[in-house]
Amino acid sequence: MSEQSTASPSDASADQKRLDRQRLGHIAAGPAVFALMLLLPIESMSYEIRCSFGLLLWMSWWWIARPVHLAVTGFLPLALVAIFDFVAISQILSAYATELIILLLSANILTTTWTRWGLDRRIALASLIGIGTNTTRQILAWFAIGMILSAFLPNTIVAATMIPIVVAMLRFIGVEDLWNSNLGTALVIAVAWGTSAGGATTPLGGAPNLLAIEFIQETVTGQEFAFTTWVTRFLPLSLAVMFVTFIYVRFAFKPEMKEIPGARDYFVGEFRSLGAMSPQEKWALTLFSIATVLAFTRPLYADVAPSFRPAFAFLVCAIICCLIRSNGESLMTWEYAQKRMMWGLFYLFAGGTALGRILSETGTAAYIAERLVPYATGGGILAVVVFAALTILMTQITSNTAAVAVTVPITISTFDSLGVNPLPFVYIVAAVGNCGYMLPTSAGGPAVAAGYGINLKTMLVKGFWATLLSLGAVILVGYLLAIYWPAFGTA
Repeated sequence: MSEQSTASPSDASADQKRLDRQRLGHIAAGPAVFALMLLLPIESMSYEIRCSFGLLLWMSWWWIARPVHLAVTGFLPLALVAIFDFVAISQILSAYATELIILLLSANILTTTWTRWGLDRRIALASLIGIGTNTTRQILAWFAIGMILSAFLPNTIVAATMIPIVVAMLRFIGVEDLWNSNLGTALVIAVAWGTSAGGATTPLGGAPNLLAIEFIQETVTGQEFAFTTWVTRFLPLSLAVMFVTFIYVRFAFKPEMKEIPGARDYFVGEFRSLGAMSPQEKWALTLFSIATVLAFTRPLYADVAPSFRPAFAFLVCAIICCLIRSNGESLMTWEYAQKRMMWGLFYLFAGGTALGRILSETGTAAYIAERLVPYATGGGILAVVVFAALTILMTQITSNTAAVAVTVPITISTFDSLGVNPLPFVYIVAAVGNCGYMLPTSAGGPAVAAGYGINLKTMLVKGFWATLLSLGAVILVGYLLAIYWPAFGTA
């Protein structure tokens, strides 16, 4: 007799009811902590601080537990400010239409064009044909590709375009159950971790980087923060993370096979099946390259076109994408793009920006900073450890954008109150804010990887050590840069 399913319909119904109760509990917990903060008779806290502190706790709870989509949580600042009036709504409304939102949207259109015409697959397959069938080499190669691409593309986009290629290859060699396959889990995690390790290298690496830039421009320098400045400040930090995680990935995983049968043949066959590069692919690559070059060479033409900042360079190229027709087809249409846009990411980013502004405008960030001053006096190594550890912890349990939204304003306020230049600490915090390895709650690569059914216990346990290594590398390198490289404290 064949083995019957161990789960009866009544068991499934009971499990669903239990999950529904948990979800309702998390939904209720958000407004409950807000109400608690609002009603607490703490003399040192003004009404505005209690409200914004409650909003911080509510958003953090929902970002961690995810009873609703992350984007829904991103709209809470607008709703609660409109009801409770603890800050001028005009001060946060603009957070939902910043030029960095335009940059995210425009870059998303350009990379969606890659996906539409298969350019993403062509680039990956061309890179992998020469790697060979050794499983360790494959793991390192996928990690390196995720790492390199995430420097120029959002982590989620890199993971979402590369992981399906890995899964297709695994199925080709007979690996269907990723949870019970060390090789399958290792290859998918390699892509996910690669996106985290390389994500801080350039501002194009994702929303947390752009959010950090927004805070630096608004509350530290009061002027535009150049993309080239970001690269020069963050490259040493990123290289340190890349180095330690690359070495760790080399020894962390023990695949059940040493060689992947037919892997090279699979890549060659897939690449040949794509045929010659189409005109659409050439246009997609050219337009993204033009936008990227314009973003990184802005200092060369800033005086001539002061308003033509990177966001608008990407916007112009995105518009051109929708105008070009090749071989009788549009390169991109709005109807195609809007169904594949990462709308949730945009509103999560906006909500994080709004929360940061509220924490600053109401004095909440300064209030928290005063409590952290004893741990940061003099801006020594203890201060670096405290703020870096806080950020990397939050990055594991919530999205990296949400983590940066909470910790960067607090970091700036703390060191401003001490009369210490906050920029080196902001750079360190933003760098570790990209290092999400352990849990699928860390948006980006780990979240996408979890969706493909990998072994989450493996990701948690091995991700713990990857997290500690990355934290240690950033703290050490960042602290040395702050001491011995004066330019590290400038923008």
